[in-house]
Amino acid sequence: MEIMLEAKDAGDWAYRGEGAANLVLAYTGSFPPFVGKVLRVRKITRNGAEYDNGFSGLSKHECLLWDELASAPSREMAEHLYVKNVMSPLLGSNNVDAGVRVLVGKEFLESVESNVLSERPSWRVNDAKTNTECVSALLLSDLSLFPGSVFNKEFCITVEIKPKCGFLPVSDLIADENSVKKSISRFQMHQALKFHQGKISELSKYDPLDLFSKSIERVNKALTDLYLTPQNNFRVFLNGSLVYGGLGGVPSSNNHLTGETFEELLKCVIQSDDGSRTTKFLELIAETVFRSRLLDRLLKAQMLDTLDIEGAIHAYYNAVSQSCKVCSKFRQVEEKLAERYAGIHSDPFSKSLKVVKDYLIAATAKDLSMMISLRPTDKGDLESLDDTVILKSTRQSFKYKASFLDLDRKPLKKMEYYYELDQKIVRSYSQISKTTHHPVVLGA
Repeated sequence: MEIMLEAKDAGDWAYRGEGAANLVLAYTGSFPPFVGKVLRVRKITRNGAEYDNGFSGLSKHECLLWDELASAPSREMAEHLYVKNVMSPLLGSNNVDAGVRVLVGKEFLESVESNVLSERPSWRVNDAKTNTECVSALLLSDLSLFPGSVFNKEFCITVEIKPKCGFLPVSDLIADENSVKKSISRFQMHQALKFHQGKISELSKYDPLDLFSKSIERVNKALTDLYLTPQNNFRVFLNGSLVYGGLGGVPSSNNHLTGETFEELLKCVIQSDDGSRTTKFLELIAETVFRSRLLDRLLKAQMLDTLDIEGAIHAYYNAVSQSCKVCSKFRQVEEKLAERYAGIHSDPFSKSLKVVKDYLIAATAKDLSMMISLRPTDKGDLESLDDTVILKSTRQSFKYKASFLDLDRKPLKKMEYYYELDQKIVRSYSQISKTTHHPVVLGA
């Protein structure tokens, strides 16, 4: 926090990408403390929502929910503590970089906003802008680079994956008309809605259930499907530069390289004949996913959502001391569900808080990214087998580093949004299935 970034420093930060809440800037200068780092800068929506200047602390209900964050002097610090004290223990401290906060001047943020404007996707620009009222930003390791590779000038290739939800809900609080949720993954149902809305030009064949299956064949299939339709769920970086996949969370396929060009680029990674390198590269990533066991920890965090949003929404209204809008809206519900909803509303306040807290932690886990960085190593350099993976088909060995990022805390007030979106996704999928007279199976 001793260093203050000013307007003159803005030129050393290049656009890397963005999500709903943050711009990500990669450092291109030579100041040693920033080399190999990225800066996450908060955004603010343009829809007239209340201006969040980063100083306001947690709300009264959020303080009750996140007692470990309640002492934070600002919302920015609360976000930092959330990653450090909540998500890092769940996902493993070796797999999470909580980062450090650095001071940023308003002029720096205004210059950054101007510099990156032309590189941002237009729909992101229309939705949000840089929050120039923030006084700090988060400095993190650039996970698209292997640790130390910048200083050692070592080769590095990195894959970013958004795994999404890796299990099917089994909650008995799911209404019968929504039972499709118990057999089709949320990601695939959401794809159908996005396609219907025109937000994507083609359906992804990726199914998170394949990635989390613990079957090497299905993991390979998942990665192949991600590669073929990356959308904003699969990106590849070479020495820190994006070479495959979309920028800024663009939902359509926006590849920097064609398949043939990507195959050619992999000459420096995979020692194999033309036409087979991409397949072998995906096998390498699959093997690394297996070896890292990252998905085991991730799935455990996701499965903190035990009641599904159809149950958790009732606990939410208990937690915020409001009458339940869902129960009010659907007075004529199945008798068994009405009894179960009534059971939740009679739960102790502390239990409702825990249900909502666990649901929001799971929501973070369902929406994060996973980064896997690799660099070739000599076959004899296998002294640290814990971070080494071997591609058997080419007899090559690689050092790897696997990490999680985008661990933002989900606002308590989004519970109603999550419920409405869930119902919209299921209704849309069910309607499409009725129209086509059979379930929409995207991975087929």
